[in-house]
Amino acid sequence: MVRSMPYEVVKHLGDAELRRYADIQLATVYDMEEDESFQLLFRYIEGGNEEEEKLPMTTPVVTRSGVPEDPSSEGQMSFVLPWDLKGRPPKPVDPRVSLEQIEGGFFAVLRFRGKAGPGEVERMTMELLGELKEADYITDGRPFLMRYNSPFTPGFMRHNEVAVRVRQGPERRAP
Repeated sequence: MVRSMPYEVVKHLGDAELRRYADIQLATVYDMEEDESFQLLFRYIEGGNEEEEKLPMTTPVVTRSGVPEDPSSEGQMSFVLPWDLKGRPPKPVDPRVSLEQIEGGFFAVLRFRGKAGPGEVERMTMELLGELKEADYITDGRPFLMRYNSPFTPGFMRHNEVAVRVRQGPERRAP
């Protein structure tokens, strides 16, 4: 069974949740097609690293598309690395795979089922941003997609989430 990244639900914001995550370690590939990115990341966790260490697959797989209006923006795909690794994650053999640590904190998250096509992701992102505005939370960074199932899972059984880091607006004092 694939383990999912732990979090604490702090509050419900309409259909969305405000979650607290600890620091997150990621293996990331930038600006490549999804299939190629997935294959590179999968090879890394299957032993394509300097220690030839196999790492367990965890969820979610995190993706963010580049923004067409901003040529410097980067699309990315990341695998969440096991949060209970002893020490540092092994260094990737392929230089296109980079290791990153994302600071923990508060993230607003909205779940949805089905295939995570661009139109559906955009619709759910707009819904999430609407919930945040109504609840007086400010986004801190760009929204991203989290997918929890294999591509072979039928659409109606898929669990996806859109998320964004948040901070409190001027009217809010505590989560």
